[in-house]
Amino acid sequence: MSDQQPASSDPDVPSEGPAPDAVPAPPVEPPAPPVEPPVWPAAAPPTAQVPSAPPVPPYTPPPGGMYAPAPAYPPAPAYAAAPSTSSNAIIALVLSILSWVVCPLVPAIIALVFANMATKEIDASGGRVGGQGMVTASKIVSWINIGLYAAAIVVGGFLLVLFAIAGASN
Repeated sequence: MSDQQPASSDPDVPSEGPAPDAVPAPPVEPPAPPVEPPVWPAAAPPTAQVPSAPPVPPYTPPPGGMYAPAPAYPPAPAYAAAPSTSSNAIIALVLSILSWVVCPLVPAIIALVFANMATKEIDASGGRVGGQGMVTASKIVSWINIGLYAAAIVVGGFLLVLFAIAGASN
């Protein structure tokens, strides 16, 4: 005899085997394990451990329990005002330059007088009045101008005498 049983005609009882027009179901696969996202940067390989610094003892407050007051900052330094320039030095420099343009002798002599007055003023001020460079420049320019004017007078006088001698001999 066979081990198979005849099919029952009861519709509530499922029959064994597939029906002739049924499509077989695909096999069910188990779900794939979740993929973890990559971590950037990659973990560093383990390294040798460096010995740490010796332990620091705990802080103990100063005796008395109070901190010392903070030192006071020193006051801002007082800056002296810049020295003013002597007006006599400015006048002397202007006159010495003017002696080159207008009249060579008179402004140069007046410039020397103002330069000497400015020198006395600067020396007496104790550093409150400046302009010694202008005084020096005006003296140099004035003396050069006076020297050139004096040389022109001497050369002109020499030529005048020379022409007078040459004219008298004819």
